[in-house]
Amino acid sequence: MLDDRKSQVLRAVIEDYIETAEPVGSRTIARKHRLGVSPATIRNEMADLEETGYLEQPHVSAGRIPSDKGYRFYVDTLMEPVQYTVEQYRQVYDEMIKHYREMERLIQEAGRLLASMTKSAAIVVAPPIEQLTFQHVQLLPVDERDVLVVLILSPNVVKNKIIRTERAFDSAELALLSAGLNQRLKGITYRDLGPTVLREIVADFGEIGQVMVELLVKGLAGDKNEQVYSSGMTHILNQPEFRDVEKAKALIEALEHKDLWLNLLCDDLHGVRVTIGKENIYSDIQDCSLVTATYHVGGHVVGSLGVIGPTRMEYARMLAMVELIASTLSELLTEMK
Repeated sequence: MLDDRKSQVLRAVIEDYIETAEPVGSRTIARKHRLGVSPATIRNEMADLEETGYLEQPHVSAGRIPSDKGYRFYVDTLMEPVQYTVEQYRQVYDEMIKHYREMERLIQEAGRLLASMTKSAAIVVAPPIEQLTFQHVQLLPVDERDVLVVLILSPNVVKNKIIRTERAFDSAELALLSAGLNQRLKGITYRDLGPTVLREIVADFGEIGQVMVELLVKGLAGDKNEQVYSSGMTHILNQPEFRDVEKAKALIEALEHKDLWLNLLCDDLHGVRVTIGKENIYSDIQDCSLVTATYHVGGHVVGSLGVIGPTRMEYARMLAMVELIASTLSELLTEMK
């Protein structure tokens, strides 16, 4: 643990560096923060903080900047929490409620709002289809051998797919098949579609059953790219840390790597979490920090969201905005269930 004076100096360095993006010197700390000690004393404290790994000196004659260890201590111990306001909640709720009827649009709006409010890149991982529950199936004729399959999954996900059949089906046949499939599927989750259920669908519904099984197994469950939404990529490139073209390029490529975000954000830990710099296991984002949270339906975690920015981010404000978006999204998804 750090003593009080070192903690005060570390907090001052971090908060100045977050504000200015410039290394911080002892005279600046003495002038701005009134710690009641001389610049020489502050300089000695900064040297000790550097020696113990909380600060770094990028150039010999420069001031200090925080290390990942310094940011971690700041977030865990020194930072003053920020609470989102009632006005911010109402603003977010009013924007998100416009997309209440469709989960995918609602999740995309959550990411857009998070990026806009934090001026950072935002990532949202939608619930995997395996967690969704069948609400309704409808088969509609398109032409002689093409059938439109409409699947409505809870909470409020609509999937459409045109399937080709070997023979023609009229509207009456498709209505009967729709009723039978609804009786079989309604109320079960995607993960409940084990081999026994799938074999029964083929046996009971013939050719339509066979193509439905192919659709359910291959056509809807396999596209993980549809599960990850990103917003606000240009915000992060406005930060001075990413004026270096190669560094910016590596980050953009990482942001487009969907599997990376599925691995990073898919967990069932409740609450907001901060991952700083080299705590990230992927090298392309080790100059960044992540602030992430899970969201839920009726208390059950179904997805995650977060922001990514330079380690020099306003952590308290980021935590408040991530918590606001995650809690509002949870509230609306639970209501629509």
